[in-house]
Parts: sequence; C-alpha cells; structure tokens
Amino acid sequence: MKSRKEGKKKLYGYTGHTLAKMLVTALTGIITGMFAVLLTKSVGAITEWKLGILEHSHEKEAPARGLVSFLLFWVIGSALVSFATAIVQYWAPASAGAGVTLVMAYLNGNHVPNLLRFNTLISKFVGTVCAVSSGLPMGPEGPMVHIGACVASVITYMECKCLDGGIFNIFTNCFGRRRDFNIKEKMKILDEIVSDSDHREFVSAGVSAGISAAFGAPIGGVLFSMEEACSFWSRKTAWRCFIAATLSTFTIQLLNRSAQHGMIAFTGLRQMDNKDWIMQLPFLIVNSGMAGLLGAAFNSFRMWLWKVRAVKTRHVLRILEVIGLVFLVSLVGHFFGWAAGQCKPYPEDWLEEGYGIRYNCEEGKYNDVATLFLSSQHHTIIKLFSVGHDDMVPEEETGVYTPPFSVGGLALFTTIYLGLMSIGAGLAIPGGLFMPSILLGASWGCFWGLILRLWLPKWNIMPGLYAILAGTGVLAGVFRSAISLVVLVVEGTRGIDYLFGVILSVVIANWVAHHIHHDGVYESELERIGNVYMLRDEPPHRLFTLTAEAIMATGVCGFRTVEPVSRILQVLRTTTHNGFPVFAEEGSTEEDVVSVAPSNKALVSLANSSSSPDMNGSSAGPRPDPLSGRLEGLILRSQLLVLLQRRHFCDVDGRPIGRDYSEQQELDMETEMRTFFRRYFTHARYISATAQPLDELKLDGVHAGSTTLDLSNLYMDLRPYMNRHAHAAPGSPLTIRKDCSAARAHQVFINLGLRHLLVVDAHNHVVGIITRKDLDHAAGHGWWRMSHQAEPPRNKLLMHLRGIPSVGFLARLLGGGAAPAAAAPEQGQGEHGAGANGHHGPADAEQGLGQGHGQGHR
Repeated sequence: MKSRKEGKKKLYGYTGHTLAKMLVTALTGIITGMFAVLLTKSVGAITEWKLGILEHSHEKEAPARGLVSFLLFWVIGSALVSFATAIVQYWAPASAGAGVTLVMAYLNGNHVPNLLRFNTLISKFVGTVCAVSSGLPMGPEGPMVHIGACVASVITYMECKCLDGGIFNIFTNCFGRRRDFNIKEKMKILDEIVSDSDHREFVSAGVSAGISAAFGAPIGGVLFSMEEACSFWSRKTAWRCFIAATLSTFTIQLLNRSAQHGMIAFTGLRQMDNKDWIMQLPFLIVNSGMAGLLGAAFNSFRMWLWKVRAVKTRHVLRILEVIGLVFLVSLVGHFFGWAAGQCKPYPEDWLEEGYGIRYNCEEGKYNDVATLFLSSQHHTIIKLFSVGHDDMVPEEETGVYTPPFSVGGLALFTTIYLGLMSIGAGLAIPGGLFMPSILLGASWGCFWGLILRLWLPKWNIMPGLYAILAGTGVLAGVFRSAISLVVLVVEGTRGIDYLFGVILSVVIANWVAHHIHHDGVYESELERIGNVYMLRDEPPHRLFTLTAEAIMATGVCGFRTVEPVSRILQVLRTTTHNGFPVFAEEGSTEEDVVSVAPSNKALVSLANSSSSPDMNGSSAGPRPDPLSGRLEGLILRSQLLVLLQRRHFCDVDGRPIGRDYSEQQELDMETEMRTFFRRYFTHARYISATAQPLDELKLDGVHAGSTTLDLSNLYMDLRPYMNRHAHAAPGSPLTIRKDCSAARAHQVFINLGLRHLLVVDAHNHVVGIITRKDLDHAAGHGWWRMSHQAEPPRNKLLMHLRGIPSVGFLARLLGGGAAPAAAAPEQGQGEHGAGANGHHGPADAEQGLGQGHGQGHR
C-alpha cells in the first residue's frame, strides 16, 4: 500500500527516512553526553558544597565538632535522598534502582510499562544526582544506561502537533488558539519512519551511549550493549550503537574540557614486564579469587535483605529506608574515623584537588578512614588505583614505605562497605552498582597489595595495580560479564599495559563467583520481579527433546473472515489476548464463532474414552471434536480496536454499511493500525487489553451512560486487514508444525523477535499457540536461568493425560514436572488466567510490569 503523503516526502527519489534515522541516532548520543556532563557537574558541585561545610565544622575548636559533623552529613544527605525517593515513589516508580535489568528485559522483547517515559528520564537524572551527592554507596553508571535508553525513546516518540497543517501554520498551531484534536489525529513526528524494531535499535544505541558516557569507553559501550543488553543484534544495530557511543564520548570531551579520556584513569604506576607477571601470578590469582568471593557475597546478602525490605506501596517506609542508610554511612564514617583513623599529611596533589577529610586531625593532615567513607567515591577509586611502589607521604622521606591509606583502615573499610553496599542495592532511589563494586574491589586489592609490598619490598609490587584488578574482579563477580567488562575497564582506566591482568581477573572471579552463587545481579533481579521472562540466545538442551505440540497452549481463540461485531466485542472483553487467528469457513455453524482446537485428536479421544474424570470431577464420554477452519491469517487486537473505533462495519456478505469506499480513508486507517501503539498506550500497552478502550468506544452498552448501537446485523470483514497466511506473502503470520522441534520454535522467537507463534497440523488447522512464557516454562530449571520459571501452559492434551494412570508420568514429563492440580482450574484461565493466544494479564501493577511478552515487539 502506498505511503500517505508520498508525493510530499520524496525528493529526487529519496524519502529521507535513512537520514532521519541517522539524525535520531546522532541526537541520542549527543543528548546522552550532555546529560552525563550535567550529571557530573551537578554531583561535583553539590559534593564540594557539602564537604566544604563539613571542613568548616572540622576547623572549629569545639568539643562536640565530631557530633556536629555527623549531624550535618546526615541532615544534608537525608534532605537530598528524601526528595529523590519521593519523586520516585509518587511520580515515576519505574526510575527506581539502576534500571539496567528492566532495559535488558525490554530489549529481549518484554514490554515494561512506563520504563522509557519522559518523567522517568527526569526522575532518573534528578534521583541519581541526589543519591551520589548524598554519599550513598551508589554510582551513576547504571542509571546512565537507563538515561540513554530513555533519551532514545523520548526522541523517537516525541509529539508535535505544531506541524499539523503544514509549515505555514506552525506559528498558529503552536502559539495561537488551536482547535481540539481528535484522538485519531494524534500523530508523532516519526510515525511514518520508525517501526517497533527501529525503536528497539535506537534504545540499544542509547544503552551504548549511556555506558560509554559513564566510563569514557565507546568501544566498551558497544560491546556492553551487544553482550548484556541486546537480544537481537545485526550490523545495522552495531553501527547505530557505535555512532551513538562515539558521539556521547565526544560531547563530553567538548563540553567538559577537564574530563579525561578514561573516567577512572590513574597515574603513578610502573609497567610490568613478563618476569613480574610470572613471579606475581599466584598473588594475582588470590587477589582475583577473593574479588569473586566479594562479588558473590554481595549478591547473597542483597537477596537475603529482600525479605526485610519495605513493600513498594509503603511510600513513607521506603523513604525512611533511604534516610536510614544515610544515617549508617555518616555513623560508620565518623565513628570509625574517630576510633581507627590515622592522621596523615596531605600529598601535594590532594591539596590541589581538595581531596581528603580533615576529621579529628590537626591542620594540614587528613583522616584516612574518614576519607574512605565520606569522600567522593569517584576520587577515592582514582587514589586507590594510583597507589604505586614508591609512594611516601610528605615530611616522612625516611625511606620507609608510607602509603596514603593504612592497611587496617583498608581492611575495615572493605568489611563495612560490603554491608553498606548490600543494604543500598534495592532501595527506592536511582543508583547503580558499578562504582560501588569497583570501590569495594579496589579497597581489597590495595589492602592485599600493601601487605605484599611490605612483605616483599624488593619486588615490583604496586598496590594500585592489585586495586585495579580486584575492582574488575568484583565487577565480574557481581554482574558476571566478560568481554565488555574487560574493554570497559581498559578504556576507562587507560590501562592497556595491564590487559593480561584484567583478563585473568575477570576469568578467575567469574569462575569463583559462579561456583558459590549461580545468579548474577541481573539474573537475581529478574527472578525477584517474577513476571519478566528472558529467552536465551541458544535453546536449552531440554527443548531439543520436545516437540512444539508438547509445549504449546491449546484453546486458541479465533475468528471467521466475516465476524459479527457483538461476538468480537465479547471476545475482546472476556480475553486479554493480543492476536487472533482468522479461519476460513469450512462448513462451520453459526455458533462456532470462537473455536477451540485440541492438540492431538487421537490422544484426546483416548483420554475421553477412559474412565478418568474430567476437570469438573464428573465422568465424560466421547465428545465431538470442534476443529477450527483452515488458517487464513492473523488479526491483532490493536487492528480490531481501530476497526471498531472507525465504525468499519459491513453486512453478512461483506458489503459496507454506512460508509463509502475512500482510498484516503483506507490509507489513514492502515497508518493508524501500523502505528497504534505509538499513538495510544505507548508506555502502558497492557491497557489495550482491558475494558477501558472498549468502554470509550460506547458500542455494546456495557459502559454506563453510553449511546449504544444495534449490533444484531452488524459484521466486520477482517480479510482486507489481517496478515494473510500465504506462501512468501509479506506480513503473513509465521506458523510451525506441531511435530517440529521445540528448539526450532525457540530459534524463531529469538531471531525474529516474535510475541506468539501459531502451531498447525498437516491440514493447516490451528492446534495451539506458543508464547515466550511457554518456551520459558518448557526450558525447565538450571543454573543458566535468568528469570523466574513461567507457569505451565494451558494444554488440554496434558490435562487429559494426567488423568490416565498408565501415561500420567509422560504428561508430567512433558509438562515440566508440574503437579496435576496446577492444570485443574481450566475454566478461569480461559478469560483472565494464562490464556492461549500469547497474552496474559498484568502480574505486578505496582512495579509497572504487565502483559509479559504479549504486548511486546514484533
């Protein structure tokens, strides 16, 4: 079908779509870089102001100056985090935490409501500034991934009604008195250009731009997007990610002249030759192994603390949780600074940078323990990385090695900070775990390196190098990343000379952490959410032993090619399905409007002929098999809503009623169908499966006070609008034979980004449907699992087989070992439970997660 306004869009044969997509990619990188610069400057200004107040209180010769400093740190931090947590709880709940896990779920094909809205972007930015500035054990790297994804989505979905009516009406439409726009006229700028797959690629580019802006590592950003975030990768996606990541880094260098090429670059370390690497290899293995232990311990503590956290709907308690953590940070920093801190003279570069906390020390000296707890985490990481072989503080040039941090202070900080970091993960405030993980590992590595340096003074042992490798190891133990993590650390630190040690640390830490705690932070977060299902890139081994018939859901709802409007409304109200197969009429009766097809006639007949009770507990004899007609195509719920909204009715023979054929009207309707979720319910697609859009149509009289129509003689012809099932037909629905391998179905889902897959028999009759929930349940349990296992599908074959003692074990095997009682309540599932048409109701409304994959990408 021709594109609307085709004549106005072409210029010398080019529509400009490629240029527009390139501009969207470039804007994503540039704006993300601007957000990174603004975030860095805001955090730096607030932190400098807060530490200046604390320094002023330390200079006063008052007996209670320690208490005053403690209270000032707590009050200032509490004010910041209270504001940040309040806007998250009351305005944008989707902005809590780092956001990387949900962005990964979105790119895997799950629709996460309100995840990429403009208010989520603003709340994420403001909350991250407050969280990092307050001194909480949180960093900006994870939130920058979410910010980059939000920037890409906001640019893609931005609206501009000012452009309606042409360029000459811009001033009148934007600043003059405008008429009210009908919902059918709601148009986003890029509706004609950007599809759902393009939007997914732009979000992937935003992820790359965000992580590269955080670390100053464009190549690492592309690899992070490929390895961790994206499930669908192509050369085009790689180019967009690379352009966005490069432009974000370039924007930071342009706007912030003081920014380094690596955000955690260090100085003062020597090079390591091959002899040094070989001699220190056992020490490096211990260093990396302990880093993996710390990463696994953090994941274990964090998951244990879920049991005692406040419920997400208790807003006041969630705010008090964050205030309590600020209290703990201030308490341990001041108490252990007083009890275990050592006063050391300021190094020259520290005075110039304003780093170091003078607490309970005379003028010209700093408290090392208080500095570790209360100073800027970013600067502390750089100082730990820069501890070299010959470091000696000023005024003590006696030949004795005197590092800027004491061994006991580092050991104490590592132990306490692990607990604070575990408490901070999961709070209702934006904040990431990259920087705290690096700081935790750096403190351990520096501690281990100092011990070795004091034990083996003649060796070329640099505690800063051990800090770098341990920080990388803790990142590997927490996130279980590999290639992207190596490149991020090497680019971020500019430590290409230490590439061997970084790779060694990642491998060993990953191995140690995996054998202690299988789940990384992303996997455990998905497990906690419970209704987001991640499909692996490769099919699990169990799927190779099953067929599509064994994992599919039966009871598929479908329509005939010409369907009564009353029955369409009934099905839309009583189901939450997103797609409906359309059947050709093959002698079906008037009652067979919504067909239910069994999966295997022979086995079901065997089950029906047995003496086993049915689902209601009564004995059931042989029943006729209500086979559906031959598959003609697939119609989506969004298409049906558009047809109902435009009153696109006909008679029983398909002749239009109350309207004349108009090519322009057909073009407008085709555009509205294609861009439905970019015009309506953009960030909450699950609403389309509720009664709200049907009530607004005012067709069936269910909505109170509505003006109803006589629907008894009204029909809808679905043939012009459905995706036809024809060989090599563009847009035709994909199907799979019931005896095909379940692994093949998994590969089709991953490669094409499907949300449902129809299962047919040899006669092209629909016998079931497969969704990502069905694939997730069929995959079974294993260490590789990234999310909570889905509920078993509604499969009538398995339900009947469970009632036959001789074959019950086979049904339990095919159903993944589910108990027979799990399949009993079949009647309720047909309407609002685990339906068959690839669509499920919302499971976690507070979290903003609904519909699973049913409203996902195509």
